[in-house]
Formats: sequence, C-alpha cells, structure tokens
Amino acid sequence: MTTIASLSVSLDGFYTGVDPSPQQPMGKGGGALHGWFDHGIADRTQLTADDVLRHELERTGAMVMGRDSYEHAQAAWGPRPPFRMPLYVVTNRPRRDEVREGSTFHFVGSFDEAWALARYDADDLAVGLHGGGAIRQGLVGGYVDELQLHLVPVLLGLGRRLFDETVATAARFEIAGVTEGSGVTHVTYRVQPSG
Repeated sequence: MTTIASLSVSLDGFYTGVDPSPQQPMGKGGGALHGWFDHGIADRTQLTADDVLRHELERTGAMVMGRDSYEHAQAAWGPRPPFRMPLYVVTNRPRRDEVREGSTFHFVGSFDEAWALARYDADDLAVGLHGGGAIRQGLVGGYVDELQLHLVPVLLGLGRRLFDETVATAARFEIAGVTEGSGVTHVTYRVQPSG
C-alpha cells in the first residue's frame, strides 16, 4: 500500500499565505499557489483536465485530510467535491458522515485512525494525504512513500510552512521525477524515514 501526498508550495516553502479561512482558503496572497491550474470551482472535470492532477486522482482510492483543509476548501469544491472516494477528516470534533456527490467525508479523532481506515478503503490504490497539516503528520509518522511538490515561483514571506524541524528529523527525500508546467515545476520525491 502506497501513501502519496501532493501540495503546491511557494519557493520559500509556504503552502498558504497568512490567515487562511473559509472566506480566503489559501490565506493572503496564497491564491497564487493554485494559479497553475484553472480552479474556479474545483470539480473533478476541471481538475482532471490537468494531466498531473488527473494521474493523482486516478491512482488514489481514499484520502486523509485535516479539519482546516476540509473547512477552508468548501467554497472551492462547491456542491460536487472532486474526489469521488472516501475521505477521512482528522478532527477533535467528530460528527456524522457527510455524503456529497460521490465523496463521503468521515470525521475521526486521530491521524493514525484516519490513515488505517483510508488504507482499508483504498483497496489496491494509494492513500492520498490532502493539505499541509495531514502531509506533515504523515511525514513525521513515517507514512508517506511519495511526495509531489508543485513549486510555484512566488515568495510569500509568511504563512503556513510544510517543513519544520519535526519533518527535518523524520524524513529523507530522493528526487524521483521533475516535470515542468506553465508557471509551476512538479517535483516528485521518494520518501524514506530518517535513521
């Protein structure tokens, strides 16, 4: 079973600008991080028009995300989230499942529980991690096998960083592939636990 993670980041390592919220999901200035794909309402048809995102969605059978990612992305997803798979939202406020147009959101209390459930539901496909918080937890916990960063040539200066000292001591990265896009460089890394 493979666990994959994918995230757009600025050249200075931020995956959102300052103060992300449901009204401004990417924070102040962070919208530039998603400028490489057309993302008015992020439905599956629109996202799968991009080869990189299509490949990512096609190989993923279930996903884990944090509560912030879930709450902040609602406006971008609209009534039809692009996933069409089970999603496990890590939150300290579990609630009843939510089903929306082929995507079922389950709310669970820990990353470990969410990953185990997603692994079961993914069958022979990969478990995907969505959002910086879930990806960081996956890296620190040694779950991530492959990390794809969509490097966008902007400097945000402030915001939420993907890499911190906990990740630096938990994982090693080896470049597995590089693809240039319009306004973005996609770098895929194989991930190994440190030590």
